[in-house]
Amino acid sequence: MFKKTLVVIVSLMLLLPSTSVFAAGDQPSAWSKDTIQRGIDLGIVPERLQSNYADPITREEFAELLVNVAFKKLEMVERSYEWTKEMVLEKVTIDQPFEDTDLDHVNLAYIIGSVNGTSDTTFSPDAYITREQAAQMLINTVHYASIISYASEKEMGYSDYDQIGDWAIPAVSAAYNLELMQGSNGQFMPRKHITREQAIVTIIRVLDHAKYITLQLRGDITAFAWFEDLTYNVGKDYVNVSYEDEGEFSLSDKTLREMWFTYNATSESGVSYDHEKAIVIYGFQSNLLNRTYTWILDAALKGEGAVVDYGYMTVATFTENHILEFTLYDISGYFNALVGHVYGYPKVEVDPKPIPHYGAFQN
Repeated sequence: MFKKTLVVIVSLMLLLPSTSVFAAGDQPSAWSKDTIQRGIDLGIVPERLQSNYADPITREEFAELLVNVAFKKLEMVERSYEWTKEMVLEKVTIDQPFEDTDLDHVNLAYIIGSVNGTSDTTFSPDAYITREQAAQMLINTVHYASIISYASEKEMGYSDYDQIGDWAIPAVSAAYNLELMQGSNGQFMPRKHITREQAIVTIIRVLDHAKYITLQLRGDITAFAWFEDLTYNVGKDYVNVSYEDEGEFSLSDKTLREMWFTYNATSESGVSYDHEKAIVIYGFQSNLLNRTYTWILDAALKGEGAVVDYGYMTVATFTENHILEFTLYDISGYFNALVGHVYGYPKVEVDPKPIPHYGAFQN
């Protein structure tokens, strides 16, 4: 009888929400406690950040929170085949890794575009971050698929607005509209260090208010996990895509064949299915918009490469070294797919332009 009772008690405990894990004398503020507990329960807040809540957070600590919430959101997407952190690290190469850290979560944060280095070769993992830097890292992560818009100075009403760096205004205003960071007592305090508890609460707001439905390389380039035959090289301002035929029928091949015939790519060209051409035509449609702007599609069907300027990036296909090369521009503001394909601050509509290209892809 005792054993049966014990089993029932244990089973009930597993069904109940977890109780507070905060150590005596090391409690977060009352306003943040429930949210932080939720982040711990979801596995977003690592054990090493479950203390000293009033301390400023470092660059690498915030990077881990960003990566954890991004992949948690991918877990919540109903797809049968999705990226894991391990898969990304296997498939994506950073061409110029940081010399002062090799932590996986820092590399992942760089790959998905959340962070850049403090120089071409350094990350400065132990440096503290300011609130405006935190806003930029947040919007760097989620801007592609979140419906972002830029709040005006008047709408935000910050009395210290003139203290926000020009480089940070797009992120701060977008974070305000997404309800990720909205200041306190009429101030944003852009140059004040963000604390651990503030950072954790902000990350949970990402879970609740922002979208992250597909992995974005360097923040802009969509990469689907079912392209298991593609590999990627990334740098600060580029993403290069490579394909190597291993002679096996893959999930990528199956999916692209279905898309090829569903969208009838051969109706006018008479070109039979070709896997590499299908990757270029369909694999990055949300970036290339091939069904609306057909320069890349038309060239691919002819077995040729093309170069197109999208305003926030240039795309070259079938180059000497890669199947696709995305070169990202250093612009103020962000690219956003879910509000009609716009980019920049203030935002403008994407208006692709073909660039004369001498190369051709040979089958």
